[in-house]
Amino acid sequence: MPLTAEGVRIPANQVPLWERKTLTLVEAAKVWNVDYDGLCLAARRHDLVTFRPPNRDGNPGWRHVTQEEMRRWIRSLPSD
Repeated sequence: MPLTAEGVRIPANQVPLWERKTLTLVEAAKVWNVDYDGLCLAARRHDLVTFRPPNRDGNPGWRHVTQEEMRRWIRSLPSD
């Protein structure tokens, strides 16, 4: 992360999390206020459709999910 003259860290991506089209599972758990472990379990069970965009080396990167898929998955959860 770049630093300002005062030594404050500035994130490289200035777009707020809630405005991004895709999120990592960690970011999605924060934005949608859901349990990260539950999100990972849903992804492993293929209840949640995810993708792994290539990183700068061309290898699969972190697992990402779209905002639309998160909305679909949350609507599909049973309500008490």
